[in-house]
This record gives sequence, C-alpha cells and structure tokens, in this order.
Amino acid sequence: MGWWSVNPWVLRLRGKTTYVERQETRTGSSIRQPTTRVFTAGLLLLLNVFVHHVNPIALSHAPVYLPVYGTAYNFLFRPEMTQDTSATYMTRVILAMLSTLFGFIIARFVIFPRLHRSLTMFSAGHESFWYPNQKEISNPQAYRNVQATANNGKPYSQEIYIGSSSQGSWAVVFVFTPFFVALCAAIFNLFLPSELEITATLDIMYIQVYPAIRAITLVLNALMFFTVLDSMFQDSNRCDNLYNGWMHTFRKYVWKHQVLRIGIFWIYLGGVIAFAAVGLPSFSQWYIDALSTSPSSLLMESWRSFLSGIVVVLDLIILMQDWDFPTLATVKGIYIPGLHTETLAIKCSRHQLVFTGKWLITSLVLCMIPLDMWVFCQQFGYEPKKYGQFASPTTYQIFSIADSAFLQESMCGSQCFRVENTTDVPAIATMGRYFGWPLIDQMPAIYVILIALFLFFRMVRTEDSRYVVSSKMQGFKAKNYELQMESSSLTEHANHALKQLASIKHYYSLRKHVDSICITFAMLGLILMLFQLHTIWEVSVAFRGQTYPQNSLSAPGQTHSLLISLTTIILGSQLLTRTNLTLEISKLRHKIPECATIWRHPTLRLTFLIELIVNLWIVPPFITGFVVIDEFQFYSTKCDDPMIFKDGGCYYSLRYPIETLGLVLFLRLYWIIRLVRNHSGFYGQRVDFLGSLHNVTTDSPLWHFRAIFHHRPVFAFVSCTLLIWLSTAVGVSVMERSIPSALDSDLTASWLIVVTMATVGYGDYYARTRGGRVITVMGGIIGGTIVISMLTSLFMGSLQTTFGEERVLYVVRYKRWQRARLDASVNLIASAWKYHKLKREGKDLDRANRALFKYMQQVRELRLGAVANGDDVVDKVCEWQAQALTPLLDTKNIKRNQALDELEAKVRRVTQLVHTIDSLVQSSKA
Repeated sequence: MGWWSVNPWVLRLRGKTTYVERQETRTGSSIRQPTTRVFTAGLLLLLNVFVHHVNPIALSHAPVYLPVYGTAYNFLFRPEMTQDTSATYMTRVILAMLSTLFGFIIARFVIFPRLHRSLTMFSAGHESFWYPNQKEISNPQAYRNVQATANNGKPYSQEIYIGSSSQGSWAVVFVFTPFFVALCAAIFNLFLPSELEITATLDIMYIQVYPAIRAITLVLNALMFFTVLDSMFQDSNRCDNLYNGWMHTFRKYVWKHQVLRIGIFWIYLGGVIAFAAVGLPSFSQWYIDALSTSPSSLLMESWRSFLSGIVVVLDLIILMQDWDFPTLATVKGIYIPGLHTETLAIKCSRHQLVFTGKWLITSLVLCMIPLDMWVFCQQFGYEPKKYGQFASPTTYQIFSIADSAFLQESMCGSQCFRVENTTDVPAIATMGRYFGWPLIDQMPAIYVILIALFLFFRMVRTEDSRYVVSSKMQGFKAKNYELQMESSSLTEHANHALKQLASIKHYYSLRKHVDSICITFAMLGLILMLFQLHTIWEVSVAFRGQTYPQNSLSAPGQTHSLLISLTTIILGSQLLTRTNLTLEISKLRHKIPECATIWRHPTLRLTFLIELIVNLWIVPPFITGFVVIDEFQFYSTKCDDPMIFKDGGCYYSLRYPIETLGLVLFLRLYWIIRLVRNHSGFYGQRVDFLGSLHNVTTDSPLWHFRAIFHHRPVFAFVSCTLLIWLSTAVGVSVMERSIPSALDSDLTASWLIVVTMATVGYGDYYARTRGGRVITVMGGIIGGTIVISMLTSLFMGSLQTTFGEERVLYVVRYKRWQRARLDASVNLIASAWKYHKLKREGKDLDRANRALFKYMQQVRELRLGAVANGDDVVDKVCEWQAQALTPLLDTKNIKRNQALDELEAKVRRVTQLVHTIDSLVQSSKA
C-alpha cells in the first residue's frame, strides 16, 4: 500500500540502463518450493495455537504488562488519576497527541524515504537509486515487464505493478509510531513524580485478555495460511514454469474461476471467525482439563521459550518464502484474497491511498510479529513471581494465584510480586512447569531467532541487489553469449566443449556455495553440542543433592538436541547435493564415465559413506540418561574423596550423560579445511585445469595445505594452533566435569593445553581421568609437536633471504673482502721491504720475519676465501659459456674448417680436370 500524487505521475528512470533481471539464489529457491510454503504456513498456525494454550501466563490474574504498545496506549488514553492535576493531565494529553503526529510525520517523510531509496521492498524494485532521473509521463504505465531466471535456468516473464511510488509506507508508519510515542512517554516520565509515571502496565488481567489473544491469533494465522495458498494458486506462471506445474489440475478447474475462489475465501473466513468466537473457548477448556491431570506431560520453561522462538522464526520465513521477496511487488493477474481486483484505491483530491494484495499479506505478518515477540519475551527468562504465580515444590507445576486483592497488596512494581506464603491463597493449576534452571538452557530460542534474522537480512541484501542489475546486465551478457555461440563458425564439437567448460565453472561455483552451507551447519551443530553439555553440567551442579521429575520433556539440554537434529538433517541433504555436484564435475572433466553414479563408483561411494557417518553422528533428542564408569586409580585400603573403595582399590565413579557421545562431532572440523581451501585462491576450474596440465592433483587437501602454508604461512600456523588448542581444551574440560576438578573450567583447561603444547609442563594442573589424559596426549602433545614443527619451519623460512637481499649482501661482502685483500697486500709488500732493508743492514730479522709470514698467511687465506655469488646470473652464464659453450663452438669450428678444406680440395681437383680436358681438346684439333 502507498500514498502518492495522482497527477502529474512521476516515473523514475535509471541512469545507465532500464534492464531489470531477477535471479533467485539457491537458498532462496529451496525454501520457496510451494509444498514448503504450505507446510510452513500450516505449521505456524498449529504451533501458534499450541503455544498460546500451554502458556501459564494465560491464567495469571496479574495486570497485563505490554512493552512499548502498553506505554503508548497509557500515554494516549490513560484516564485522569487522583494524583493528577489539571495541568499535568492536559500536558500529558497534548504531548501524547503531538508525539503521535510527529511520529507519523517522521515515519512517513524521514524514515520511509530512506528505506525507499535503499530497499526495493518499499519501491517494487523500480526506484532504488539515490539520485534517479525524473520524467513526467502523461499516460503512465501501471505495470512493467520483468525478465527473470530461476536456479534451474528456466526463464520467465512477469508483469509487476509499479503504480505506487511509496509502497509499504503505511506499514512503516504503523510500526514506527508506537515506538516514537513510547520514547516520548519515557522522556516525559523524567519530569513526573513516581506515582504519575507512564508505565506499560494495563488495567486488565492476563486471564481476561488471553481468550481474545487466542481468537485473534487463530484468525490471523488462518487468514495468512489461506492468503499464501491463494497467491500461489493464482500465480500460474511460476507454478507451471518453475515448479513443474504444481497443483495444475486444481488451479485449472477450480481456482481459475473467480466465483469459486471468492466464495471459498468468505466461507473459510466466516467459519474461522465463528470457531474463534464460539468453539475456541470450549476447545481451550477441554485441552486444559485434559493436560492438567498429568503434570509430567506439561512443558517446562525451556520448551515453552523454544517453541515461542520457533513461532517468531516462522513469521520471518513466511516473509522470505514470498516469491517476490524482498521487493514484495504485486504481480499482474494476482487478485486480493476474497476480491476480484489487484489493488484497492481510496482517492482523496489529488492523492489516493492504494492497498496491494502483497502488502495486505505482509501486513498480517507485521501484525503477528509484535504479538509473537511479546509472547516470546514472556517465556524467555520466565519467573513465576513476575506474574503472581508460584511453582509446586514437588511436581514443579505452576499455579496462578486467583486472589486479585492479594496480588494487589503484594505488588511491588511492574512485574514484581512478593509471593512468599501461598498456603491459604486460592490458586489455579496452569499448563506449565518451572524448574528454575540456568538461563543457558533456554538459549536455543535465541539461537534460532538470530539465525533467522541473519538469513533474513542476508536475503534482503543479496536478492535485492540481484533484482536491480546495473550496466553489467548479467542476463544480457548470457543471452549475447548464446547468440555468439549460435552464429559462430565453430564446429559442433567445439561448441559442445565450450558449453561443457562453462558448465564446469558453474558447477564449481555451486559446490563452493553448498560447501559454505555445509560448513555453517556443521559448525553450528558442533557449537550447539558443546552448549548442550555445558547446560547439562550446570543443571547437575545446581540440582546436586536434589531430585526433579526427569523425563524426555524435562531433561536439560533437549532443546539443544532437537536443534542439533534439525541442523544435521539439513547438513545431510546438502552433503548429498555436494556429492552429486562432485560427480557431475568428474563427468565433465572425463575422469569417470557418463553412466557413473554415486553408488557405482567405489571411491566416491566410500567417501560419501564415510562423510555421511561422520556428519550424521548425533545423540537423537529425547534419549536421556547417564552412564556410570568406575575408573581404577590405585590399590589402597583407604580412599579420599571423591574416590570410592572397591575391590581393594580406589576408583573414580565417573557419571557421564549420554550426550557426551556427541564429542564425535569434533570430526566435523575437517570442513574447516574445505573452508580454507575455497577461500585460498587455489580452488576452482582454472586451478584444476592447470593442475591437470602439470600432473598435479589439486583436489588433494595435502596440496592445498602446502600451497597455503607456502603463500600464507602465518595464517596457516595461527589457524592450526587455535583449532588444536581450543578443541583439545574443550574435550578435556568435558571429560573432567564428572569429578571435582579444576579442569572443569574451560579457561583452566585452555591453560593446561597451552602449557603442554609449548612443552613447558609446569605441573600445576593435570588431567585426572583417562579420557582427559588421552585427549591431552592426542591434542596437547601430538598436536603441539605439529604446531611447534610448523613454527620452526615458519621461523626458518623467515630467515631465508630474497634474491635482492642476496645481491646486497654479496656486494657488501665483496667490497669488504676486496678492501681486506688490498690492505693485506700492502702490508705484505711493506713487511717484505722492511725485511729486505734489515737484512741488508745486518740487523735482527726475527720480528720482521714473523710479520712477513703473518701477512703472507693473511693474503693466502683471503685468496682461498674469495667471495663468490652463487646466484649471480651473469657469473652463471659466463661459467656455462666457459665450460660448455666454448668447447662446443670450437668443435663446430674445427668441423666447419675441415668441411671447407675438403670442399676447396674438390674444387681444385675439378679445376685441374677441366684444364686437362681443355688441353686434350686443343691437341686433338691440332
């Protein structure tokens, strides 16, 4: 939807080109499959209803605390309080109205223009430059043809609605204005007494408002589910061309008829509203009664926060799955759900307000995100005392205090109740449990939201730039290349070879992209496994000496385990894709026959199976428990804590959780080698081609390591050191946590490994378990030896001089030697003259004789130690000329002279023969 002037209509053109192409990325097309979109919308509907039913806050009698929106509402509509004066009341009302007005103006005329210039989401992809040219058109076109290409190379054409120059402006206004009003209220609170402060607490209880929230959530999610289906069913162009005719029969014989489409929508919407108003309260009560009888099946705070975070993630995925994301442009022929029009326009003088179907769908998501974020903030870091609730000390089930007067008396601020003695207070059992575990057990909810936000902004950035193509015009270049191939005089075999070469380059690029995805999910699973083990350890320390009802729903770290499983499934699918790409590359490079498959090629099959086992090794979720191992230490009749006496000896009773088997995930670190290889500059089709010419296997990891260590030795050394150090330290820390040990701290374990790798060995800390000792030996000693060897090689390599440095050193040494030789020669001549003079005068010659032999020895040593430059090219050429070239030339000259002599002798003989014949002829005539 947008707001713009009707006449004159302004069209902004690009400075260099008007060509536009949209090319979806591989990640984008994978999550935009129609079946995936339907599954995501349906999962969001069911999961959102479930989350609102198991929320224990829904039965709280505490007043509702609504950040930002509650503050803005109280700033605008809070009634006059007893402490208010007429001046404070009128001041608050006027400031609230002014803040609302200014918030609207800032959002519409300051924030939105910036978004409009930088993101195609707010301009339908046709106004993205900061300083575009403007041109008035008398009869403006409402649609623009966009040539697009998807992953599989299938081109298609779309008519995009560009009638609005301010697409999404009202959505920006509705999102920004409450935040601005809340900010003004916070500033206004600085000048008010505490009893008149504007808070986010509303004059209504959670138990009163949550039935309406459940109904609104159900209606909005059900409407979102239908609009997603409706938009896909109407977009026959993409369904037929890109997704192999998805639901072709249904779209052709049912959804094509507008009467049926519109009628189904209103019947569906009416049924959903009727169920939300009449059937939902009965269903909610039945569900609550069914689960209240079995407290062990209730969800704890970690699961509730995790599911709430998944709901927020699904909201973002619904936006990313849109086929026109991030432009959110409306395609011609796709009508608004329930109507037979593509846009709704409300004219007002020279302006009009336009609602497009795509932004109506987006508005549903934008309305759901604040509500879902509010529920998530309630569950993450949940404490019963914030909502007038308490947990049973035996079953840990949450009970909500039903006495509003008691809560009012015990209220100590916003979300603060002094609930201590609840013996005689009436309470209602809720649908949740609370253990009070460390907050790290709820962190997977934060992880998934951060990952979704990263992907969201990454897709906005990458695909926004793909939508608007500059003067390079990638698609135009591809078309010109095809035309040149068709019109060239090359043979059919040459054309086929060039196309294969282009395909190899494309497959290398795809494999690099898939490698990046695999590396991300492999490292994410490894990090989550370490966080899971740390969570289990912290919970065991916090509940040491206590018991709690432990099952698959109440065991610590299970949300981590579920997230690890999801990342592993994605990793396995991408690993299969990577193997298929490797197979295609090998076929195009003629390394294997065309009929080869993964399972028929022995090397590829073995590699794939090994990688599959390494990457799919995890501890499945809901498999919990501990393994107790008695580890022998020494024979004795008395054992100190924490050792136990058993069979005449002292043993450590080691208690490891089942999740410790996840340490096998450290084998995934081999992906880092591929990460370094892909970004080293020694990977690609050209490098492999050069390697094949010189009989070098450039796919070998050893070759890449040597190349990287040769060209970037510091980077290779630092990377290997950090990798071995951190992984070994974490492994030792995990193995030592089963007993009281100083190495259960990651910092202390890191200190031990550093000391071990440096071969210092202070002995202040040492591993006490066999597992810790084995990891210390493997990582600290063996890995340390490798690192020290690399450091030695790096140090020795840094001492090697370059050719220029060798030349400088040669000149300096030669000048120094030449000066010393001249000095020694002069001294030798002087001592010889002095010896001769003393001898002629008949004086003592001993001192002169010693000086003479001294300088003779110096001259001899300097002659033997003459400075030579072994790397001097001129000297090498001269030496080669003297030793090899000159004898060869002499031999050639001798042979040439012999041949010339023989030739002259033959000429002389022929001349003599001619003279003889002439003389005979003359004599015969005579």
